[in-house]
Amino acid sequence: MLSCKIVNALYDAIPSRPFRDFLIRAHLDKCEGCQARLVSRYEAEALFVKLEDVGAVSGLWRMIYRRASLETEAPQRRAAGLRWELAAGAATFLVLAAASLWLLRGVQTVAVRADYARPADRFEINYINVGGAPAQAYIYQPAGSDTIFVWAGKTP
Repeated sequence: MLSCKIVNALYDAIPSRPFRDFLIRAHLDKCEGCQARLVSRYEAEALFVKLEDVGAVSGLWRMIYRRASLETEAPQRRAAGLRWELAAGAATFLVLAAASLWLLRGVQTVAVRADYARPADRFEINYINVGGAPAQAYIYQPAGSDTIFVWAGKTP
């Protein structure tokens, strides 16, 4: 029942209620082993208090607790289960951190240093004509790059 273990791990790892509802419904529709472990209708009805059973309100909760504990033995969470949940949470965190670092590995920050040459020291334009008339020019060089962008437009 590997699929049951995967469903349990995903259920514990992702706390989104719509996702958990979808996960349980999709799994129970296909898994015969889990369908066989479901409580029958008669077992579920035995947990409810019938109208004739209600006498004095003072002993109602003790009666409900006694019936629930006798007729169904709910699985108790053990310390091992808690350890697995913590391990799954830590593994999820590590996977997300590794994916983030892998995605950001190509992003480089540009540090502005004093020894970068200004565009005027390395590149100079004396005169620009556009369509035979003088034009306005804009020169841009990104910090740390040898690329120079020149925009030229007609003078209004």
